[in-house]
Amino acid sequence: MSDSDSGEKLGSNLSQLIQQLEKIEFTSDRDLYQYARILRAIGMELHMRIGMDADMIGAILAQYKGTWWTFGAQSKIRAKLVSAHLRGGASAAKVLGLSGIKMYASFVKHFIQPEIEAERKAREGKGKKPGFSIGDKPKGAPGRPGEAGRAA
Repeated sequence: MSDSDSGEKLGSNLSQLIQQLEKIEFTSDRDLYQYARILRAIGMELHMRIGMDADMIGAILAQYKGTWWTFGAQSKIRAKLVSAHLRGGASAAKVLGLSGIKMYASFVKHFIQPEIEAERKAREGKGKKPGFSIGDKPKGAPGRPGEAGRAA
């Protein structure tokens, strides 16, 4: 049984998210959905943390005075270059999170939707069998008594 059946909330701690990701065994479509959700949460968490760390490192390095004749201008340029590398990592983490969502959307498109279409076509091909049924509306009737469109 996987975590998706237990209804646990996603943790906000990165190590907890990774542990949840490791526990998933791919046995059903719910496991793929849970995997995508956790991967998205990991990507968001990493993107936010690394992006904020890049800003912090850039701000700290920009305060370095350097040589007196540059008035710290070189330090600000170098700080932007250094923090840009971390921003690239934050973008990669964002792509990681989005790839999980795209994986599940592709799964739905290529596996679930064809199954639904096949079942729908099979039902249409069989037609209705004569017999007793409850809840079916007769053709042209406004609905059952007690519903919004009361029969006269």
